[in-house]
Amino acid sequence: MALIDQLNVVACSQSDLLGTGMEGCTFDWNRVATIELSPRGYAYTDEQNLANIKEGQQKGDLIILQGIKSFALVPVDPNINTADGSGYKTVTGEMPYEYDVMFDNNGVNYWKALRMLNSKDRYNVALYDVEGNKIFTQTKAGVVKGFGVKMLFVGQYKGKEGNNPAEVKMQLQLSDFQEMERQTWISGEELDFSAESDLEGINDVVLTASPLAVGGTSLVVSALLLDKSHFVDGLLVGDFKIKKGGVAVTASAVVADSVAKTYTFTIPAASAGTYTVSTWDSALSSYVVLKAASGLLYKSNVASVVVA
Repeated sequence: MALIDQLNVVACSQSDLLGTGMEGCTFDWNRVATIELSPRGYAYTDEQNLANIKEGQQKGDLIILQGIKSFALVPVDPNINTADGSGYKTVTGEMPYEYDVMFDNNGVNYWKALRMLNSKDRYNVALYDVEGNKIFTQTKAGVVKGFGVKMLFVGQYKGKEGNNPAEVKMQLQLSDFQEMERQTWISGEELDFSAESDLEGINDVVLTASPLAVGGTSLVVSALLLDKSHFVDGLLVGDFKIKKGGVAVTASAVVADSVAKTYTFTIPAASAGTYTVSTWDSALSSYVVLKAASGLLYKSNVASVVVA
């Protein structure tokens, strides 16, 4: 299905009547549960489906933020001029939209990752509500894009206090209030995925290479999530890139050990030099790999070992 055919279709079984007539159905957002960031110049041109969203994440075009427990509009009054004498008022300017976004307690590492997004005029943002509807905007020329973000700021970390959980707050200010008047949407019924259950951010993987001797044919690498506790299982030999001195090394096989939490690669006999290993999707030239069985995305560091 083309993107244009997905836009602005209203699921009438979930809507109210339009105006006072009986010929149409309305569309209104529900509570925002998922945020999708994209670079400032990014435009949506392809059908919005799960495969394209995942590919956009792998290419670095899309950032998915989950775990939103509230997405509150911050009331901002317009600039109003009151004339002397008559007391007549004139709106001289409208202020941009602002939102306070509160996230569930996802831990210090999640807060650190959000802090890296702090910026001005860097991102656009599309929104998914709890019914799975996707909301974005269009330019006057009809280009579909996210709402321009003037400011994105995640402030200080607030830890637990007694029975009160830790809090992570993001302030989001949109750059152009008129983009809201050009908002467009795709009904959740038109999408082949549920944003809350099928979309997730990229999981960081910590790779650590074990010592490798000259002539060795087994390169052993531990693969843990950022918590350095959980093993990243289910990856294939094609999900990794091994190099020696910048030149690709082909592994003929890989064996995962969930007890030792390692992957063992069979490689040609090692020679003196530095070997590196990382996750890698060769089709997309991306360090982010997709685990097909679960739909989860992973990205590792570049681990190295010196063979002397």
